[in-house]
Amino acid sequence: MPATPAVDPNAPLWPASAQAVSTPTPTVDPNTPLWAPTPAVAPLAGQGAAWATPQTRSRRSGLPSVAKVLGIVVLSVAVFAGGIAVGKSDSAASAGAASTSVPAGLPPQFATFLQAWQVLHDNFVDPTALDPTALVYGSINGLVQAVGDTGHTRFLTPDQVKDQHTSLSGSIVGIGAVMDTSSGKPIIVSVIPGGPADRAGLRSGDQVLSVDGVSTDGQDIDTVVKRIRGDEGTTVKVSVLHQGDTVPSDYSIVREKVTVPSVSWAMVPGTKIADLRLEEFANGSGKEVEDAIVAAKKAGATSMVLDLRGNPGGYVGEAVDIASQFIKDGIVFEQRDKSGKVTPSPVKPGGEAVDLPLEVLVDVGTASSAEIVAGAIQDAQRAQLIGHTTFGTGTVLNEFGLKDGSALLVGTVEWLTRDGRQIWKHGIVPDLPIESDPAGTIVVPSSFDKLGAAGLAKSGDAQLLKAIELLKAK
Repeated sequence: MPATPAVDPNAPLWPASAQAVSTPTPTVDPNTPLWAPTPAVAPLAGQGAAWATPQTRSRRSGLPSVAKVLGIVVLSVAVFAGGIAVGKSDSAASAGAASTSVPAGLPPQFATFLQAWQVLHDNFVDPTALDPTALVYGSINGLVQAVGDTGHTRFLTPDQVKDQHTSLSGSIVGIGAVMDTSSGKPIIVSVIPGGPADRAGLRSGDQVLSVDGVSTDGQDIDTVVKRIRGDEGTTVKVSVLHQGDTVPSDYSIVREKVTVPSVSWAMVPGTKIADLRLEEFANGSGKEVEDAIVAAKKAGATSMVLDLRGNPGGYVGEAVDIASQFIKDGIVFEQRDKSGKVTPSPVKPGGEAVDLPLEVLVDVGTASSAEIVAGAIQDAQRAQLIGHTTFGTGTVLNEFGLKDGSALLVGTVEWLTRDGRQIWKHGIVPDLPIESDPAGTIVVPSSFDKLGAAGLAKSGDAQLLKAIELLKAK
């Protein structure tokens, strides 16, 4: 985890000098996480996310954005026959302007914010709604949204900071399932083998209809996941519709601490193809991938599928290690700082699968470090990418702690593929575009034993099935 820059506990919320405002760009450490955006996939977990960051509310926050805060205008509206008359309170605005001197080092435009703050507090009809923390946090959210690094550079509340710091720990509290809403409905795309959801009978493709008796209709993934999360030892009731069923099934599941493997693999039934799925780029994921490849080859694997779907990224050092398992030489990616300086990150020699026939699966949930690996493999012409254009995360985030325990995650370095392609806001376009099954089915290695060859063929996971078809032909 990157070191949080030191913050003076006595520093003002808005620094009083230009020097305090201008923070030097930190050096990017190999272990700096390319923090994930908020793609359509999030784990059903408590106190931290293992695949995505549902706690990040930069695009869906209930707090007012700075645009909303600054856009508040005090209006007096009177309805007349045949029309509406709108009156403007100049006295209120003048009163606010009189007390809004701008601290040294800040731009003059900042006076507008201070004036709006004062006008709001002097005139809003419900003073109890003017919670200072909520207003400040909403303003900061709007501030980072205005930068345009949507879903990446963002603000975290103190609680979200704690969640973020445990998101790549590999151990979470929840029911042990991964949810996706890209189809417009909350779908369980996979369950952790041996976890509470797995033991209860939930499976890939299940649609979550309600949580504790409350319907999930119209709710985004953050809301649904938050309701399923909870403290260890507590019970959550979920109603799901299994694929092919017409009647919902109800489950009471006790939340517990779940160890989340970042890497899983299995032999595709009836073949010599190994399916290796990477859920995240956590500490040690590179070694786990290496060990999985070695084990797969010992089990008779002569080719491999690398499944990066729904992978939100993680540590950039792990991305280099993992890409190096599949690429012989050259570089993995380039990083470019705000001055334009470009620094390459070379491949580490000695990869275990540099000659193994390979296909790579990606989707809109493939982001950050996962895009680095996918882009490196594609640029090296090592394998085809199959699936959907990736998310388009192209900046490395560094965390800057604020005085109350909140933090800004700021994109300080942009990364490019080994051929210099920009991924930020563009994503990586697959060589073979194939849309996912409308039901949201992603077949994971742990399900092969239950499915068998016949079940896999009927699974609806068109992307995986195409990769298997191509590898069989090699």
